[in-house]
Amino acid sequence: MKVMPSVLTNSPEEFSLQMNRLTKYFSYFQIDIADGQFVPNVTTKIEDIALFQRSKILDLRSLMFDFHLMVVDYEKEIEKLVQLSQLIKINIIFIHHSLRPNLQKLSQDYPQFSFAPTLDTRDQVEDIKKYYDPKKLQYLQIMTVTPGFQGSSFINDSLKKIEHLRLVNYRAKIYIDGAVNDHSIPSIMKLKYQPDFLCPGSFLSKAENLEERINYLKSQNLIIA
Repeated sequence: MKVMPSVLTNSPEEFSLQMNRLTKYFSYFQIDIADGQFVPNVTTKIEDIALFQRSKILDLRSLMFDFHLMVVDYEKEIEKLVQLSQLIKINIIFIHHSLRPNLQKLSQDYPQFSFAPTLDTRDQVEDIKKYYDPKKLQYLQIMTVTPGFQGSSFINDSLKKIEHLRLVNYRAKIYIDGAVNDHSIPSIMKLKYQPDFLCPGSFLSKAENLEERINYLKSQNLIIA
């Protein structure tokens, strides 16, 4: 399994601080974007990230980014990502399945990106099968907390979805996002069917000793992305 940070910040200043800390160890990140409608909080905006790069306050060009859109108007945010992709490398855009995104159409309209669904804690694999052929999906993210805020409690039952997906012939990449830390990782490591990526948030962003946390991840034979 690989580890990539899930970066959820509430201001441009906090985003800059976290990126400066984390880029010492990581080169692949997932950025959370929240609008205050789909989830209660509002995060650093995509245009703020673009401003940082243009002004050279941060140099993000050597890094790879996924974006997790927790927003109602995801197409508006995708348009912003089109502009941002001229400045940084963007790989996957995760959109919540409950918003019923037409991933095939989005892929046609924006071929420079990969699109993938995010399953909330209330979504089931059967819900995905109604809208997509699991064998044709390239990526899928499973939330193991109620989305919106970092530091929420880990919902262990969400891990059962990994096995369910594998049993319906889903063979592509699975991402786990939410309360990934030293309490939940041992449970994840014991799974018969394991995810491909873990996306810890506050476990890294709120660490007093970040290097110690990185060493813990390595001690679990996890690969730092």
